[in-house]
Amino acid sequence: MGEIIDFPEGTKGDIPVADVLDAGKFLDMVVVMGYTADGKEYFASSSGDLKENNWLADRFKDLLREMAQDE
Repeated sequence: MGEIIDFPEGTKGDIPVADVLDAGKFLDMVVVMGYTADGKEYFASSSGDLKENNWLADRFKDLLREMAQDE
């Protein structure tokens, strides 16, 4: 299993997709967003609650903005 990747100062380089997915296997809920090899958008979630998915995406978007401002 991959390591749990904590990035309080931001990710400094690319991390293999498989490592990120392996690290998330311990989570109670997960949202996966990305692009396929041919550039199509991909979204999947372990939760069927659209409001919860939206809240989680917004929450982490805010955290990413805060980390970007601190750079």
